[in-house]
Amino acid sequence: MANISVEQVHGVTIVQISGKLTFEETISTIKNYYHMATRHIIWDFTDEDATPITPDQFRKIISTANEYLPFKEGGKTAYVSTADSTYGMTRMFSVLAEFSGIPYPYRAFRDFEEAVEWLHSPPH
Repeated sequence: MANISVEQVHGVTIVQISGKLTFEETISTIKNYYHMATRHIIWDFTDEDATPITPDQFRKIISTANEYLPFKEGGKTAYVSTADSTYGMTRMFSVLAEFSGIPYPYRAFRDFEEAVEWLHSPPH
């Protein structure tokens, strides 16, 4: 079970995860917090111990995020992880989200500050 905290800092919603995040906790976090999210979101997995997610669960997360996050022009979502396994999963999720037609760019990072810079950069 993970410890999940959600805060808004300088116009960015930060979802900070520590411990082992389950699929069910991911879905619950999206359902409970995405309606209040700012234009930009960072999922901070730097203190997280990844639980493997199946392709079907990835699709369910994408579908739930698309359903619960109201469209915010220019919004972006960044994932930050230093662990190879979590970084790889978030990169894969970013690609799946793009192909599923979600109107927001998603991107995986290993460095928190780099993610913040990308969020505040103009769209390409």
